[in-house]
Amino acid sequence: MIMGEKRAVLCPRRRQVPLLVVTTLLVGVRTELVDPKFKEPIANVTAPVGREAILSCVVQDLAGYKVAWLRVDTQTILTIASHVITKNHRIAVSHSDHRTWFLHIREVRESDRGWYMCQINTDPMKSQIGYLEVVGE
Repeated sequence: MIMGEKRAVLCPRRRQVPLLVVTTLLVGVRTELVDPKFKEPIANVTAPVGREAILSCVVQDLAGYKVAWLRVDTQTILTIASHVITKNHRIAVSHSDHRTWFLHIREVRESDRGWYMCQINTDPMKSQIGYLEVVGE
């Protein structure tokens, strides 16, 4: 007899909570039961040098999954969920109710021009890209 079974025999009136309920309470929503997806494509953005550029990524049914922003050409991870990963102080991330994720690039430079990826950490990973065009003032 294993330990859990022995306790159940000794305390027959004790109500046991199903493992699924306990697991759900500890880790949140069971991610395998949801299928997050992108609600719309990332719009390409044009920003003048020195201003702020904001790219947006709209997701549906995110549940326990996380959204990340990456710079495509350098394969640099910029943000994961609400955390900025890059050391670039001009990068920030915000979201609206875990549905629309915004990548903020302050004081835009010509070197910021390029493709940016919004990624959901599903298996396999889901991603989409948008382009930032930078123009002189």
